[in-house]
Amino acid sequence: MAPRYSAFLSYSHRDKAVVVWLHRTLETYRVPSKLVGLETSLGITPARLLPLFRDRDELPASDDLGSAITAALAASQFLVVICSPAAAASRWVDQEILSFKRMHGEGRIFALIASGEPFASASPETADQECFPPSLRFRIGPDGELSNEPAEPIAADIRPEGDGKRLAKLKLAAGLLGVELDA
Repeated sequence: MAPRYSAFLSYSHRDKAVVVWLHRTLETYRVPSKLVGLETSLGITPARLLPLFRDRDELPASDDLGSAITAALAASQFLVVICSPAAAASRWVDQEILSFKRMHGEGRIFALIASGEPFASASPETADQECFPPSLRFRIGPDGELSNEPAEPIAADIRPEGDGKRLAKLKLAAGLLGVELDA
């Protein structure tokens, strides 16, 4: 069965401006015509990355938010995590990552660094700057629980000292389409 969503966007509501930008920029991104219809490991390349799941836009009023989020995670081909100190501290973002890993494995998760520093929690002096939630920093074990084995998240970085917005968008689009960045 084909996934309903290209990607589920996981974020702290403190990063609303970033997720609004990302949602808009990816859903309006036009795949280069030479790539449309190309057979990749993900299937046939579409002309657009539609739709993306963002809770504020996709969820109806419900008395059971947990089951609605779980269903959306299950119906998503990828998970894109907006990474910041607020996201790293959010139990909801962490739970979405862990749930997605349990459902789909660890190979279909992309990180977008919005602020903070990756792996800053390794030092007590910089721990408050950590941008990766625990479930992104560590692999899950055979029992489905978070292990102490470090993971190496694939990350695009919108910070000016990183990739900047344009290159970060292209990196995410390439990953979501299953094509090389230079394509």
